[in-house]
Amino acid sequence: MAYNSTSWTTDGSTTSVSVGNYSLYAHFGIGNTESSTFVAGYHQPLTFQAANFGASGTPPAFGNGTDPATSFTTAESSEQRASDLVPCLWYLHDNIVIDSIVSLEGADTATGDTTRFHLMSYDIASGSTSALASGTLLAYSSDVTNAGSEQAYKSSWTISSSNVSSGKVILAFLESDSINSDYSVSVSIKYHLI
Repeated sequence: MAYNSTSWTTDGSTTSVSVGNYSLYAHFGIGNTESSTFVAGYHQPLTFQAANFGASGTPPAFGNGTDPATSFTTAESSEQRASDLVPCLWYLHDNIVIDSIVSLEGADTATGDTTRFHLMSYDIASGSTSALASGTLLAYSSDVTNAGSEQAYKSSWTISSSNVSSGKVILAFLESDSINSDYSVSVSIKYHLI
C-alpha cells in the first residue's frame, strides 16, 4: 500500500488500513435563548453539533434526580416529542473511548445559579415510543457556582465510564438549581475510536 498527497493505492489483498490512535472531537451546546425554557432542578439535554430543538421549542426533561433518567419515552406532548429529542442525540457508528470533556458556560444576567453537567449513553429503539433505555452515566462535572453574566466558566469533567459501544446514542445535560439566568453552553468531548 502506498500514499501520496492525493490518493491511496493498494494491492488486491489489502483489507484494512490502520490510522493509529488519533483524537477526534464532538460538540454539544445551546444558546441562552433556547435554554430559557429549561426548568430549575431538571436535567435538560443540550443539542448536538449546533442543532436546534424542533418546532415546539420545548426541550425534553430527563428527571430531577442526582443523575439524568436512564430511559426516555416519546409522546405527542410537551417535553416528550421526538422532534425535540433527535437534535440532542449523537449516534455512534463505531466503538469509542472518551478521553476528556471540557465545558464552557456563560449566564445572561447579573445573578447566576449553581449548575452541573452530565454525559449519558443510551440504547435507542427506532420506531418505538420507548425511545431510549439502559442509560449509563459516562461523565459529570463538579458544581459551578455561577456569579452571573460578568464572567465565563470552564469545567473539566470526571469520566465515570470511558468505553462506549457502537449503536448507542450519547446525550449531554445541563441542570441548574434555580433559574436566575439562562445559559449559553459549549461542551467539547475528546475521544478516539477503538
